[in-house]
Amino acid sequence: MVTQEEHDLAAERGRKIKESGLYAVAARFDAATGLMHVTLKKGFTVSFPKERSQVMANATNEDLSEVEVSGAGWYVIFPKLDDGFTVEGMLAGRFGNDHWEREWAEKHPGHVLAA
Repeated sequence: MVTQEEHDLAAERGRKIKESGLYAVAARFDAATGLMHVTLKKGFTVSFPKERSQVMANATNEDLSEVEVSGAGWYVIFPKLDDGFTVEGMLAGRFGNDHWEREWAEKHPGHVLAA
């Protein structure tokens, strides 16, 4: 059960995200390049290789062919996988759980991880 305080905090966070324009208005996976492209209301697109994302890394191009923006632009969902990622996490440079991030950092020592 969600408390009133938790509800109010979530509503305030949602309001701040909407005001900032840092939410997705479109998303697509380009199988030819292996890049995920997420366009934000703020007017720019964030692109990253599928290998960077825990959800996407082992998925087939067919699995990634359907992409939806949901949750008022806060989530990018792959219906064929019944999974996705948050725009907030993407913008923070987090593309998976702590274990995923540590393993990725070990395999790519020149890259900086999000705090």
